[in-house]
Amino acid sequence: MVILPLLFTSLFAFSLPQAPQNAPSDFKTYLVTEVNERGNYTLTGVNGFTENEFRLYHYSDLLIDEVSDTAFNGTTFSSIMLTNSVTHINDAVFNNAANIKKMYFTGSEEEFSSLGLTYEFTSKFYYSKDEGFINYWNKEIRPYANSNICDISKDKFTYVYSLYKNLSNDDLTRVDAHVDYANARIKDSMKELVRVFTSTSPSKKIVEWNQAGAITLIIFIAVLGMTSITVFFLLKTKHLIN
Repeated sequence: MVILPLLFTSLFAFSLPQAPQNAPSDFKTYLVTEVNERGNYTLTGVNGFTENEFRLYHYSDLLIDEVSDTAFNGTTFSSIMLTNSVTHINDAVFNNAANIKKMYFTGSEEEFSSLGLTYEFTSKFYYSKDEGFINYWNKEIRPYANSNICDISKDKFTYVYSLYKNLSNDDLTRVDAHVDYANARIKDSMKELVRVFTSTSPSKKIVEWNQAGAITLIIFIAVLGMTSITVFFLLKTKHLIN
């Protein structure tokens, strides 16, 4: 009886979203947090941070799912990266820190909308920065260990490639090193995707030519057959053949 619950727990844990690897600890040192009633953490302040862009990552050992209304009071940064692990946040957070103009969210637009924020940022971006890219990869490109990344659509490739090309050098380094559900590095998988979706190799052209050639040949045979039948009946009608 004990084995089944443990097995179920293990399977459930395996199915949970994979936390991005190598989340930088630089920002972590500025966080002021407290344990909340859900057993996770609430961000209550940012202490001593003086840069222009602040990032709130998904830390596996410090899972912040809430931001208090006064967490950004007294800060000077104008843009923020907000992890999609945050599910409890109000407009008051930003009304109390009106200097924050840009929002980089590491989840989808739908996830951001579910937060219910109506604060007017000058710009919002989704699946942003290193954590956002990894979230998108784990959700849309390789959600399972046996996912064939080359089965994605052309539009999805175009989107993930645009996210990839817009990463900063530091973000790109962390993304490239990330090992996904199939135990493959994103850097290597991206190379394969680019090869598949942008390939102009002779072998691909031969396959395309063979497909087009086969269709042309079938049409030619059909036309030739119809022409032969027509000529046969025409000659027979004129008694030129028996």
